[in-house]
Amino acid sequence: MVNARRGLRLGLGPVFVYEALVASRRWQGYALRSLFVGALLTALLMIWSQSTVRSGPVTIRGLASLAENFYIGVIGTQLTLVLLAAPAAAAGAICQDRASGTLAHLLVTDLSDTEIVLGKLAARLVPVLGLVVCALPLLCLLTLLGGVDPEVLFGAFLVTIGTAVLGCSLALVFSLWARKTHEALLGTYAVWGIWLIGRPFVGLVNRAFGWSLWVPSKVSDPYYLAFAPHWYPGATGRNDPWAFLAITTAAAIALAVLAVVRLRWVCAREQVARKQSVRGRIEQISRRLDPARFLPGPSLDFNPVLWREWHRARPSRGARITTAVFVIGAAVASVAAMIMPRSSFTAAWVNGFQVSIGMLLLSVTAATSLAEERARRSLDVLMATTLSTRKIVVEKWLSTFRFVPWLAVLPVLVIIANDPFRSNYAGTVVMTLLFVLVCGAAITGMGLAMATWCSRLSRAVGLTVTTYVLVAVG
Repeated sequence: MVNARRGLRLGLGPVFVYEALVASRRWQGYALRSLFVGALLTALLMIWSQSTVRSGPVTIRGLASLAENFYIGVIGTQLTLVLLAAPAAAAGAICQDRASGTLAHLLVTDLSDTEIVLGKLAARLVPVLGLVVCALPLLCLLTLLGGVDPEVLFGAFLVTIGTAVLGCSLALVFSLWARKTHEALLGTYAVWGIWLIGRPFVGLVNRAFGWSLWVPSKVSDPYYLAFAPHWYPGATGRNDPWAFLAITTAAAIALAVLAVVRLRWVCAREQVARKQSVRGRIEQISRRLDPARFLPGPSLDFNPVLWREWHRARPSRGARITTAVFVIGAAVASVAAMIMPRSSFTAAWVNGFQVSIGMLLLSVTAATSLAEERARRSLDVLMATTLSTRKIVVEKWLSTFRFVPWLAVLPVLVIIANDPFRSNYAGTVVMTLLFVLVCGAAITGMGLAMATWCSRLSRAVGLTVTTYVLVAVG
């Protein structure tokens, strides 16, 4: 219904209707639901295979313990997939329309900025919330076995809904400033990493350097809120999930308002910064400080594709900021692990998280080099040359794999500084280096495979990231 006097529309507007209709006719939505249900069933089967109820006598205590394990497995899988699916659903909401020119057509209509932003956000949030609701009947049945408090179960779903709402809103804001989908995903996953690892990271820094930095509360961690009633009874209150939902919803509303306010300014600004402007000077300084300028590059005659990727694939400003945040955080954590008393747990914790996050960022960019070529049709030009398919694929793989050795530098230094008097010291150093290189090679190859089978960049990146996280978390 349209109010002709004020030009106001009731409801989410035509943008939501169009986006929802288009999404309902794509097979990817149904495949995502199937993948989600399959992951939940896999978690249940793994827990059932290790349960004592399956082989021993059936008791009330055993059924309650089995239901509790089912709850932990399903909620953990659900939270992990929501942390992945929510940003992936909204990362291309605006940047893809900007690249195709569709957003410019929307801006010249009588649609308001609020209708455009809220319509796109709601069209991507509704399927994610639908995934969350899929597991609700299953978990409600678990309460019949005992061991699962319905109030705790309801609180876990509140936490999951708050995480989904915040993830979609955050990815939408990054999509407004990013030029490509994977750049929006990089920014969102970087924020996720700071949020989930911030509290243990600050605690590690305080213990290592003797500082007294503010440590975030445990209730800010969605995993802690969901699992604390079973692992640490009495550590959380019944109002904590509601507070978490209220805070994340308020943050999502603030991000949506920011996207509404800055929509036309961002879309109408100059894409190339003037040399005398502040943005232009910052970009000139960043190019001069780029370490890739001082590294020896490949030969044009010997590796033409690799030479082209080496000089063409310059990261954007957002990607450089994300990389700088990761490098600074990993360096501080590595130094803290080196100067602390020799503890294999601290070194393993630091190396595990920095390698996992580094591989996550690598999985986002692994499919980009080939998927972008397909989107711009420049891959057809390469295929028409005298270069063989093997040479194109190998050099595309090398162009991404060249970042992997940098991911092994800090973990190897942490192991070297840990305990040089251990019997397996040299073998641990070598195996750490080889492990990072082998994992990076596998993720790079997986990204190329996904980009070969998926024509869309966002789809290839999303499948690569999802596969990596399912393997890493599983």
